[in-house]
Amino acid sequence: MTLLDKARKTEFLGREFLLWLWFRSETDRGIFDLRDEGQAEVWFDGKIILQSESDRGVDTITCAGEAAYMREARLALSMEKDITRAALKLMVGEDAFSFVLDALWMNFNSFKAPKIVQDKDGDPDGLFYEKIFLIEKAVSAMDDIFALFINLRTSSEWSDTERPALVKWIREGG
Repeated sequence: MTLLDKARKTEFLGREFLLWLWFRSETDRGIFDLRDEGQAEVWFDGKIILQSESDRGVDTITCAGEAAYMREARLALSMEKDITRAALKLMVGEDAFSFVLDALWMNFNSFKAPKIVQDKDGDPDGLFYEKIFLIEKAVSAMDDIFALFINLRTSSEWSDTERPALVKWIREGG
């Protein structure tokens, strides 16, 4: 089995994670308790790509823009399309990050961390280490949120409470 085959076999977790993040961002304001950093807030920001596969091939819908696109994307969810990519904003403490999260590889694209200001007498290497620290902060926060999802997804609470609420949220649309 190739690496791509393995990724495709578990891609449903990435798609469910993105769906759950969207659901939580709208129902719980996207606030998550993290292990080390306190709280993080996640919200969807401007672009969602949804897909479905059929005998005729792959249907892809890209929804971009403000509030109206959310209704279209929610409608696509009700038509059994899955989120494959989404632009997200992440707040961890005072630090704001933006990136696109991919469901297949669970990787970050178009990653933007907070701007770092260097004082004139500062260590030039310090800028590099500060940027790496911020990247690690965002990745660690998303790891913690993904761990929350996996723990929930493998518990009875998923089928008893969370999944029915998620399905209801999809049916109600925008």
